[in-house]
Amino acid sequence: MDEIKAKEIFDTAQKKFEKNEDEAARDLWLQLLKFYPKNLSLLRNISLTYFKQNKLIETENILKEILDINLKETNALSMLVLVLEEQDKIMEAKKFIQIGFDNNILSEHWTIKMNIMMPMIKMSTSIIEKFRSDIKKFINEILTDKKNYDLNIDNHLIKPPQFILSYDQFDNLEINKICVSMFRKIYPELNKTHTIQNISSSKVKIGFISEYLTDHTIGKLFKGIILNLDKKNYDVKIFHTEQTKKGSILNDFISAEKEGSIKNIFLPKNFQQKQDLILSEKLDILFYPEIGLSLQLYFLSFIKLAKYQVTSWGHPETTGNNSIDYFISSSLIETKDYKERFSEKVILSDSLPMFYYKPKVKNLLKEDQINKTNIYSCPQTLFKLHPDFDKIIEGIQREDKNSVFYFIKDPKKTLYKIFIDRLKKNPKIDLDKIIFLESMNWEEYINHCGEASVLLDPLFFGAGNSFYESLFYGTPTISLPTNYTKSRLVLGAYNQIDISDLKLKPIVNNIDEYIDRSVAVANDENLFELKKTLQTKAEKNLYEYNKSISDLDKVFKKIVN
Repeated sequence: MDEIKAKEIFDTAQKKFEKNEDEAARDLWLQLLKFYPKNLSLLRNISLTYFKQNKLIETENILKEILDINLKETNALSMLVLVLEEQDKIMEAKKFIQIGFDNNILSEHWTIKMNIMMPMIKMSTSIIEKFRSDIKKFINEILTDKKNYDLNIDNHLIKPPQFILSYDQFDNLEINKICVSMFRKIYPELNKTHTIQNISSSKVKIGFISEYLTDHTIGKLFKGIILNLDKKNYDVKIFHTEQTKKGSILNDFISAEKEGSIKNIFLPKNFQQKQDLILSEKLDILFYPEIGLSLQLYFLSFIKLAKYQVTSWGHPETTGNNSIDYFISSSLIETKDYKERFSEKVILSDSLPMFYYKPKVKNLLKEDQINKTNIYSCPQTLFKLHPDFDKIIEGIQREDKNSVFYFIKDPKKTLYKIFIDRLKKNPKIDLDKIIFLESMNWEEYINHCGEASVLLDPLFFGAGNSFYESLFYGTPTISLPTNYTKSRLVLGAYNQIDISDLKLKPIVNNIDEYIDRSVAVANDENLFELKKTLQTKAEKNLYEYNKSISDLDKVFKKIVN
């Protein structure tokens, strides 16, 4: 192929790529690659088309080709680490980071990245303990060394380990504290202070800030609070990020702004500009529904941008961050010694701190679809499933020979393969009775929960939003709460709807009880009546529960007064 023709094809592909016609662009570049197999521009572009389509294995293979040709391709190397991390190939990701160090092509912040990485799917409890120990050791080394760090959030963004650490059986207060100390050391900009000049007003000026105040768990959990706070008493702002995706909940917030009840503010990408924009609103309260899901907002929470900074159970763990003043939970959730597990001052609402809208399902299930037995489902993100959960699968299969288990594949279809590999290590688990469903839309998900006989709450970090959706049909969720908030959200909801009259209580005290109760509920001849009872209780005391708004009003007034 002559150069003129090749350039013509390349440019045509580039135009298609810019129009998001990724497959068409890739086909043309692959055509050229047959004639120019070592062309780095072609390989780079092909890798981008795969990455945009979440074809991670294909992206990985092309990036490795690039590095085989030229190891100095820094962008390819950093992208490869990201792609490997997305597939939970943590040890391989660390290997390539080390290659980057050995060849002086990666900057120092990659050292920190490498040492605080850990897998999402844990193969054993001993592996969890090893990673935790190594991370703690590394962080303490950073804190005690004499080195002056000067990393920048915009240019050297490092994923904190707290999010993944949350899903294990441990109290994370101390490790979260030392993580905060480390980040304050390596990112000096996190230590800046601002003078908060609140303007006297009859209204409480409150801002809600999250990347996920749209069609996401966080949007579903907090939409009702934002829309139903009395606007006579509250001046409400919502801070979205440049990463916030379009969706019906975001549209609801935009409509509310048109009606004059709230104000939506879309934050710029730049870290300092985010701060300046929030400060200009002179807030009494800046409310982070979750801290840890969004990288930039995690670090933003280090800097006081309002008189009071508050978080809650969108991510139900303490931050370990002294810039967060309050954690809002509920007396329905916490144990008597809850204060010991938080760096924040905890304020307990009398009801659950949310106003949850009842799901609207068009294609309702029929009675015979709801009244099925032997169907056990855990429709949760797979990285919530601790290795000890495998004992529950084994036990239920042993006690109920007709049992069928359902899980949901992760969108990128990488984690479920690792999860299966873990299950294969237990010869007592029958993989033929385990079904992995493709990702479902919202209504399909709720209907799946309705068809299940019983839902299985993950150990140590339980369900939240998914539990409220599942109660649309009243399907019982078996839950084993620990002392930690992250495992007690289902218990809190059960406490609010009051299940004291149920014969088969879905709250258990240990794994053996978990197994026995799951089998008993799934095979109960009165299962349909149990579902209808829970459905009625949810409609009365869970969905659109006005008391939660009045209780939160008391909480906010307590904070500002």
